[in-house]
Amino acid sequence: MTSSPNESIEQRIAGAVMRALKIADPGSSTPLRMGSTPGWDSMGHMMVVMELEKEFNTRFPPYLLPQLVDVEAIAKTLRKPA
Repeated sequence: MTSSPNESIEQRIAGAVMRALKIADPGSSTPLRMGSTPGWDSMGHMMVVMELEKEFNTRFPPYLLPQLVDVEAIAKTLRKPA
């Protein structure tokens, strides 16, 4: 984990996605989204999920994995009470 206490949940998610996909800088015009971000295909998705689980010390149930397609959806899922 390389997050700091001042980072927002969205920044932490973006960092985890970039680490998982080995993206140096996606650029502000490129959304971090499955299908739009280079490498974020079905196999890349599993890498993203594993990095998110490590970053947030959580486990996503399998039924939620198809919903984790962009930073906003991931943040919404993480903010939901367990």
